[in-house]
Amino acid sequence: MFKNSTSKKFEIRILTIILISTFLLYLNHFNNPFIFDDTHTIESNNSIRTLNNWTTFFTDADTFSSLPANRAYRPMITLMNAIDYNIAGELDPSYFHYHIFFWFLVLIVFVFVLCKHIYKISLKKDKYAGIVALFSIAWFAFHTGNAETINYICARSDSFSTLCIVASLLLYINPFSRKWHLYIITMIIGIWTKQTGVMFFPILVTYIILFEEHTFLTDFRTETRTKTISILKKVLPTGIIASFLFILNQYYLTPESTDSTNFSVTRFEYISTQWYVIKHYLSNFFLPINLSADPDIAIIKPWYNFKILSGLIIIIVLFYLMIKTSLKKELRPIAFGIAWFFIALLPTTLNPLFQIANDHRMFFPFIGLFIAVPYSVLILVKNQKVFEQKKLLYLIPVTLFILAGNAYGTVQRNKVWNSHESLWLDVTIKSPKNGRGQMNYGLTQMEKGNYDIALEYFEKANSLSPNYYILHTNLAILYSAKKDFQKAESYFDSAIKLNTNSPSPHYFFAQYLSDQKRYLEAKKQVEIALQKSPNHIQSKNLLDKISKNSIKTNEELHSLQTQVENSEDPTKLLNISLKYYQIQEYKLVISTCKKILKIDPKNAYAYNNICSAYNQLKKWELGAKACKKAIEIMPNYELAKNNLKWALNNLEKANKE
Repeated sequence: MFKNSTSKKFEIRILTIILISTFLLYLNHFNNPFIFDDTHTIESNNSIRTLNNWTTFFTDADTFSSLPANRAYRPMITLMNAIDYNIAGELDPSYFHYHIFFWFLVLIVFVFVLCKHIYKISLKKDKYAGIVALFSIAWFAFHTGNAETINYICARSDSFSTLCIVASLLLYINPFSRKWHLYIITMIIGIWTKQTGVMFFPILVTYIILFEEHTFLTDFRTETRTKTISILKKVLPTGIIASFLFILNQYYLTPESTDSTNFSVTRFEYISTQWYVIKHYLSNFFLPINLSADPDIAIIKPWYNFKILSGLIIIIVLFYLMIKTSLKKELRPIAFGIAWFFIALLPTTLNPLFQIANDHRMFFPFIGLFIAVPYSVLILVKNQKVFEQKKLLYLIPVTLFILAGNAYGTVQRNKVWNSHESLWLDVTIKSPKNGRGQMNYGLTQMEKGNYDIALEYFEKANSLSPNYYILHTNLAILYSAKKDFQKAESYFDSAIKLNTNSPSPHYFFAQYLSDQKRYLEAKKQVEIALQKSPNHIQSKNLLDKISKNSIKTNEELHSLQTQVENSEDPTKLLNISLKYYQIQEYKLVISTCKKILKIDPKNAYAYNNICSAYNQLKKWELGAKACKKAIEIMPNYELAKNNLKWALNNLEKANKE
């Protein structure tokens, strides 16, 4: 039945079918939008708008993101984003998806070659090694969990750095490229893509110990020193370069403004919680039905919580299997796959990150499982003599079920990623304790004009994440849309205080002020935003708009001053005072209204406008005095009462301070 199953022609045909099938599965993802961190790395990042300065991507980490706290030294990602933007000529996510998917197909081929090589050297002349390698790669290509990485444009750092690691290992395995150390070049590219590229070094060490220095683990009595020196000679150049680049990236090229380590938790709390996270990832490998774009896993206390202990038990069992299988040559692909899984998880397990778990982080570690698990099945069926009993056909429906199930799941996940609304609705269902997810779904409703629904989700988010500056910014925008300007400005103020590094609160506050024609205040806010992030393209565009409007304002100001000088009509002068107020000329509001009072001493509206202007100038006592006069003339004047309350409240605060 499988006589010619391992021929090259057969493998190429099946591999081609797998690649075509993968393309068809992802056919509904190419128009999926920019999501989440794509905003600051692509949409608002001015650095990627041109390739003329592409060399600065490798010298200046500020070019990676428009948000100071999110800047990392990943020049290859910035370069690829710039290439995609400039090919498209605009912000078209399709071009980004085409590029990412091309390298995903290349990775599929590379992982197949790696699996087949490892299986072949462990099971010499086994005709089923090629078949199992094909199943491994089909499972990898169709796996629903990978859709979380392939759909998320910013996560190209995970997929491309993984490609570089696999390519580096294949280049090391090839005698010619090993001789010229070509594998070091792809390793460097991987590290420039994401710091996890450094993990190629321990993976290489593991490969050498398991598959090249065969007796190092099984015979400690003879020539241990010679074997150790042999291993060191093979890995030393890679180790030195990887360590140098990692130190250079972390301590010299990463900006001081970058905020990547979560100091709000202890390292032990974070690492112990990762034991449960590893269990979560493993469950998604075997049954990817609970995938979320933004999981709500939080720090788990105490360390002896059942969730943590159950994860620890699974880790111990896997370590035992890894050690046990490493001692027998035939079983070493299993040990290598498990080791790959744990090595790939080290960067996100040891360093406390703000996001405790993220499903796109599974992409790199899962390569190890796609090597180990299918091979384990091969060994089990061989030991059970399934082949001899001609019961191998029973495995075919199981195999097809696994592939079909994952294929269906991938298509469905692509649909979830199809819009912001569908993605964040899915997050609110899968991760209900995630405040950011609740906020982002509320944001989609606000954009549709469903303000009450948006407020409901914002309030849920606020109860879960009360000090989240982006949420406060969105609440400010929402209350502005609802015409509650007092609450809007209060939330803008709190958003700015909650995050002193981000340009976003200043930008949106400036936009709000500009819409109200308060151009001087708007200009001040947008200049602060650009001071914090010179590459924030939205702030640059807004500053240009404000500057143009300021010119118009100056022309309008001259015209109004002429009208004030030539008019004795209180109604006309009152309207002019309101226009002065709109363009923030509060002193002119006061002088114009004083002219009105000379003509009409009992004009309550003039006193109220004087009160409003003094309040804006924070001269609360003078504001209160003017409003009291307005109410004295017109006792039921509600606007004057509100302005008086505004003045008195702030006067009370000032006296307490």
